[in-house]
Amino acid sequence: MILIIIKKCKNLFIHRRRLENDDKIIINPYKAIPESLRVSNVGAHFYRYGIHIYRPSCIGNDYRRNWYYNPLFILFMEFVYLFRSITAFFISAEPSENRKYFIYLGDYMYCMGAKTHINLAAICYMSIGICLLLLATYHDYRGIRPTFLYSLDFLAGRMTPSTACLNDNRYIEKLLIKTRWIVNYCEFNTRAVGIVSFILSAWPLWFECTTIEFLTSGLPWSIIFAISSYFTFSAYFWNMAYFYILCNFLCYRLREINDLVVRFSHLKLKQSGIRKLVNKANLRIIRAHFNRIGKDIQHFNNTYFKDVIFIIVTLLSAFSNVVLYTAVFVPIDLTIRLSLFYAVVLATSAICFLLNTATLVYNEAAISRKVLNKLYVSQIQFHNPYTLYNILLTIESQSKKRMDYRNNDDVFLENYSIIIR
Repeated sequence: MILIIIKKCKNLFIHRRRLENDDKIIINPYKAIPESLRVSNVGAHFYRYGIHIYRPSCIGNDYRRNWYYNPLFILFMEFVYLFRSITAFFISAEPSENRKYFIYLGDYMYCMGAKTHINLAAICYMSIGICLLLLATYHDYRGIRPTFLYSLDFLAGRMTPSTACLNDNRYIEKLLIKTRWIVNYCEFNTRAVGIVSFILSAWPLWFECTTIEFLTSGLPWSIIFAISSYFTFSAYFWNMAYFYILCNFLCYRLREINDLVVRFSHLKLKQSGIRKLVNKANLRIIRAHFNRIGKDIQHFNNTYFKDVIFIIVTLLSAFSNVVLYTAVFVPIDLTIRLSLFYAVVLATSAICFLLNTATLVYNEAAISRKVLNKLYVSQIQFHNPYTLYNILLTIESQSKKRMDYRNNDDVFLENYSIIIR
């Protein structure tokens, strides 16, 4: 484990050094990202770890994932521990003769003296992985593909950044650094959660059970808990990681257009050679590009992420509340208490991370409205009638509380690279 962490950190530092050294490697947005800077496994994690049933085209036909990442096996393990937790939750802890049932179920919560609270937390936690896997199964059955993965193919060198509508080297480099960081962070924490979960379950059972009871009941259930916890954490954390990458990608696309609009708003139309830049066609191109980004955001949200975020935030909040109460108020061993606090920190940071990531696109879109209005105002000062028409059109659309997306605007997207240059 330590060697893996050192290797990941070393690769991340090498990647940063390569990006900072512009003399050696230059990213051309109209060509594939250099091989040494690519995050080659982007887009493959969902299928590789059994989170999705859908097999993306970036995975070759000769690839066979490990049998323990089969979605059926994952669903079986999570359902087994879910039913175990539900059964232990409804068994009364008062009669002493019920102790044998808790030992048979490997109920470390009973050994900790927090049977009700931790079993309830386990039910919420396992429900996250089950709901996400059932959602992925439903999407695969309905033919709903995770199209957001194709938008990130340029990070692995499978298409050019300009094809993904990202042309600025600064933002491409930043996105590469953030992507590599979040991928390494997920891989480390996913392994750590499996180890911590095993310790959390086996430690109380070791002191409460006899050797025979521990070997026949405590140890097998601790292994099952570690495996199912690993799968559940992997399911929601990788979804959050790709949500983070996608939001930053959309944010940089908006920021790139915002930079262009700010540049246009500072142009003086009376200068020769510049007057022709801010004209009817270019303003329509800017509007079309904003509309394109808006459609992408709406599509990614409606087809996938709105359901995923609802499941994660709802169940993870309930889980963290119950675990925090147990870690603070229930008298338990120090090792178990620290393990519970680690789980609370991970769950709370995951929720805050998710909500903070969601605000990235919203804040950048708010900036887009400001700079676009500033551009319109600057054009009115020079009596540009087409800009005045756009302002009136915007006011009308806002009063109706809807955006007017026109397919004809997509024709101008191919000319966007000309303006950037």
